[in-house]
Amino acid sequence: MKKFFTFIAVAAMAFAAQANEMTIGEGLSYTSTTPICGLMADTEGTMSQTIYPAEMLSEMQGGKITSVTFYTLADYYGYSSDETDYINFEDATVQLSFLETDELGFTEKVAMVGATPVATTVPEYGETTMTFILDEPFEYTGKNLLVECKVIEAGEWGQTYFYGASVETYNCTYYWFDDEDYEYHHGINSFLPKTTFTYEEGEGPVEPTYEGYWIVLIDKDGNEIPYLLNPGENTDYATTVSLDYNTFGTFDYYGGEERPVVGFYFIVDDVKYGAPEDMTATVLGTALDNPLSENMNYYTVPVGYSYTLGIFVDDMTGEYYVYAAQGGYTGVNELANGKTVAGVRYFNMAGQEMKEANGMTIVVTTYTDGTSSAVKVMK
Repeated sequence: MKKFFTFIAVAAMAFAAQANEMTIGEGLSYTSTTPICGLMADTEGTMSQTIYPAEMLSEMQGGKITSVTFYTLADYYGYSSDETDYINFEDATVQLSFLETDELGFTEKVAMVGATPVATTVPEYGETTMTFILDEPFEYTGKNLLVECKVIEAGEWGQTYFYGASVETYNCTYYWFDDEDYEYHHGINSFLPKTTFTYEEGEGPVEPTYEGYWIVLIDKDGNEIPYLLNPGENTDYATTVSLDYNTFGTFDYYGGEERPVVGFYFIVDDVKYGAPEDMTATVLGTALDNPLSENMNYYTVPVGYSYTLGIFVDDMTGEYYVYAAQGGYTGVNELANGKTVAGVRYFNMAGQEMKEANGMTIVVTTYTDGTSSAVKVMK
């Protein structure tokens, strides 16, 4: 009896099988088109592409993928009398390719290009799984991962059902095969095949290094935004910032619907310096009233004004103090080092844009004069 595509929502989308093995997409859905269409295994070029979101693969970030396994319905049942629940095609060479991408899914029936071939396999008739052993380990840097399976040498066809999970939030799969007589010879859907990645662990995230003098301001969402301090004429290091309400003013951490103050601390040659007590109000204009010590306690200043903020170094004792001078009331634009900021964007170390700083992050600030700056921050 012919099976129809069925997609059933599942609660569990990912779990770690063991230290260097991760399985995702285990659910109650199945399809005959993904990760490969066995019914068209006799046609060279038959392919399927699936995009796995970076958040599902985070534990592999920085590691090297060594093998990939897909599962048929027979694996789900443990046993099945229906031959289409097993690998039901043979002698077809299937090529596996990878591409890290910013795209999270497919919006139209068009394949992505540029994937790198990493392995081939000839699935065995009657088996419950299809496994690829990579020719060389593939270093995964942390973006969304497109996985492509493509018939590069045609074999004998045979309908085969693979199982996995339904992903309701986006279309993660594209499939294609060359059969003009078949109404659905290409399409997109929300099926995520059950997949096991075997990988070698990487070294993990690397803490950013801050050389020189920095101030770290806490924005309205609790993100840390670092600014490099510029040397002054005396023993001081400072920058000009505008603590506008758009960037710094609506975070509810401090109580009330409107955030009254902005917290900050400093970093000097990778050592963090803060206030004697957390959330200490900064004395404006008198540096010696604002001593710094090795901690991350916040000093604060009121939101809604431009400031010159920095570190004063006592040339007799070598001790550090906060220098803070308040300017005029600011609107929604932020000023940094005398420039008006057009926007701030956050990227992880793989180059994938994020909504906010999370882990080791590259903060890219674009100014209205067309210039930009980038700094690393650990959140």
